[in-house]
Amino acid sequence: MRELVLNNFWWKVTALLLAVLVWFGFRPHEKRWNLFPDTFRPYYTRYFIAHPVSISKPAADTREFKVTPSEVDITLTGDEKTLRALRGSQLRATADVGDLDATDLKAKTNVLTIKISFPNDEKIKIERVNPDQVQVELLKE
Repeated sequence: MRELVLNNFWWKVTALLLAVLVWFGFRPHEKRWNLFPDTFRPYYTRYFIAHPVSISKPAADTREFKVTPSEVDITLTGDEKTLRALRGSQLRATADVGDLDATDLKAKTNVLTIKISFPNDEKIKIERVNPDQVQVELLKE
């Protein structure tokens, strides 16, 4: 029995250590031990790729518009738990044409800045919106 344990002892110790490291490394994120408290993590980043852009206009406005591009990429940073709980349906990317009157839309194509809105939480910050502006074309008055 002694010879069974001591034969290639250091190889067996190395294999055991590697097995333990792999076991800890491939556990799901929710089940990992939190070795580093949140104070050491400055922020967490979450990406929303190809998020649709909507048009915001008054209800009485019957004009039709086309937005180009119709989707944007949004990068948010902040608290990890808050960002994980945030769903894509809670996030809004809008181009507000209510601020433009008929004289501003005579050129048919306008460049508007995209406004991002999400549930009010001071733990989330908008890091980047790509592209940050869209072209809004007046199709029908």
